[in-house]
Amino acid sequence: MVSSESQPALVLQSRTFRAEGLDCADCAVGLEHALRRVPGVQQVKVYFPTSTVRVWSSPNVSEDLLRRAAEEAGFRLHSPTHQHEHVSRTRVAAVVVATMLGTLAYILQTLGAPIGLFIPVYLTAIVLGGMPTFIGGWRAVRSRNLDTDALMTIAVMGAVGLGEWAEATAVVCLFAVGNLLEHLTTERTRRAIRQLMDSVPETATVVTSEGLRTVPAELVGEGERIRVRAGERFPLDGEVIEGTSDVDQSTITGESRPVPKSPGNEVYAGTLNQTGMVDVRVTRTYENTTLARLIHMVEEAQEHKASLQHLVDRFARVYTPAVILLAVLLATIPPLIWGDFARWFFRSLSLLLIACPCALVISTPVALVAALGSASRRGVLIKGGIFVEAMAQIGAFVYDKTGTLTTGKLRVREVQALDHCSADQVLAMAAAIEAASTHPLAEAIREEASRRRLHPPPAQSCAVVAGKGVQGVIDGKMCRVGNAEFACTYIAQDLPLLDSGEEDGWAQVWVCCDGKTVGRILFEDTRRAEAAEVIQQLRTLGIRHHVMLSGDMERVVHRVAHELGLDEVRAQMLPEQKVNAVRDLRARFGEVAMVGDGINDAPALKTATVGIAMGAIGSDVAIEAADIALMNDDLRLLPYLVHLSRATVQIIRQNIAFSIGTKLLLLVIAAPGYLPLWLAVMGDMGVSLLVTLNALRLAGMRQELAVSGRGASRRVMSGAHSSASS
Repeated sequence: MVSSESQPALVLQSRTFRAEGLDCADCAVGLEHALRRVPGVQQVKVYFPTSTVRVWSSPNVSEDLLRRAAEEAGFRLHSPTHQHEHVSRTRVAAVVVATMLGTLAYILQTLGAPIGLFIPVYLTAIVLGGMPTFIGGWRAVRSRNLDTDALMTIAVMGAVGLGEWAEATAVVCLFAVGNLLEHLTTERTRRAIRQLMDSVPETATVVTSEGLRTVPAELVGEGERIRVRAGERFPLDGEVIEGTSDVDQSTITGESRPVPKSPGNEVYAGTLNQTGMVDVRVTRTYENTTLARLIHMVEEAQEHKASLQHLVDRFARVYTPAVILLAVLLATIPPLIWGDFARWFFRSLSLLLIACPCALVISTPVALVAALGSASRRGVLIKGGIFVEAMAQIGAFVYDKTGTLTTGKLRVREVQALDHCSADQVLAMAAAIEAASTHPLAEAIREEASRRRLHPPPAQSCAVVAGKGVQGVIDGKMCRVGNAEFACTYIAQDLPLLDSGEEDGWAQVWVCCDGKTVGRILFEDTRRAEAAEVIQQLRTLGIRHHVMLSGDMERVVHRVAHELGLDEVRAQMLPEQKVNAVRDLRARFGEVAMVGDGINDAPALKTATVGIAMGAIGSDVAIEAADIALMNDDLRLLPYLVHLSRATVQIIRQNIAFSIGTKLLLLVIAAPGYLPLWLAVMGDMGVSLLVTLNALRLAGMRQELAVSGRGASRRVMSGAHSSASS
């Protein structure tokens, strides 16, 4: 026996295609089955919402072989950059002409015209409107996959065999019209992603020692210098190294206002350079840009299916064969007992048409795709449907402090001066000395002095004393700004007692001049302006418990928690302690959402039911660790996310109930023979269209409606419906 160690490892090659002809969820399943039967293919994933196909196979499987297998199943595979097909005019014309001919034939039959006159018209209408269906049905039967086309073809052939020409034509025309409308509505769900793809230029202008050179964007490497003129889009992620401009980043972050960019600022592929020419050092190659990763994860979001979708998939696998078996029994057993084969066969055809589970199968994914698209347009990246459903069940929110509830940027809270000096004099003196420092405290001092419109006195010989502070000369006097140890070293007396300070958790610096203490400056982390309002809105939505986990000192954390109205605080926590805290909260409250900066909070984000990353833009760790990423750092998107998730789950349940209820009703009507074929088709296609249109309401959900109070779910959905209709 050969040991497993001596066997060569199987090397799989991954290929990505755009599929043409994916009009329904059944089509995606059919294409998946066709490609899996190709020898050497190990795995196939068809993403119906984006018409993307990924194939993992051995290297000896050629693309031509895969394309031939797809064509035999009725589809075409194109390169990943191929544009999605639009509904052709020929297809629309064929459906319109077939419907008109069918109507004409029915009028002739009603008026008593000879059979030889109206039957050819019926036949022409059937062939013209049903040819794509018949071809698809034949291919499905050959591949042993009874999809919608196969069931429809059998029903039409059966009706023609029984001489029910009007029924057969009505079935063909209604099915063709339904497919056309379903394709149009599906195309709308794909439009947002296609617009993202189209926003990335295919070429880049590279700056070389020999001048400018235009090359394909995918050939530009990390570290190369590219030039982007006003009015052009950035082809790659990078850092501005020369020039200034305003950049429209709405495709990535959802921000409505242009963002000023100057040397040192980061820019992203697909964003629009509006005002000035800039040179950029490339930091990510074409396939690794922020936009490319965003598109890739939106396309793969179906991999994380919600539990409701798994339930529907399992039900559909049992439901369709059961109804087909029932149709066969209905066509064979009753005629043996009561005779009249034609009557019972006709009833079985109605059951076959009703058996098409399209509406049920698409009821969940079309809603999830609409929700994912709605969120992505607002700068929220959700990695899959499972997290949409989970957000609807959240019972508690957990927050990191720095970078989440606060900005992480220090500001001056208070300037304390001694009797012989004013607060403004202390601040102006500190700003003059700190001009030589890049420390965050120095920056906060300068910003506060500027805000108060102070004019710092001229300072000479300013120098940074590493780890302690800054010193310099003002009006011939040595002045120092720094920590307590630094101040005590150079003054004769002890530091004076002043109200509140480091003992209460404030960061602070002392200001000394000519050997005397003149004052102290206290700092605080800047609160996010929207944080308190967002927490209150979440409470209004029924999420009562809000907890902050932080590594900061106890008093600082409690002060922030009190100001924001949080229910529980845990301070001085290491990353592993945060993980244990999240586990404890899940045991107490069930489903828990953790909001953090996505880097040092990564373990806790993974432990929570849903991990939400702040500041995910440009951060690989944030996007990898979190289930949801707020690309523009806006906490106000949290109530929107809760509303979107609840509305999505509500619509999915509506769609499932409506689909199953309608099918059962049609089955009850069809069993005794009261359901004509055309009405069975109309019922099936009508339900498919209605569940799709119902789901598309999510695409129009407006963020401002997501914060309107306890009864907002109904108002949001009403507003979304109006938006979608307009």
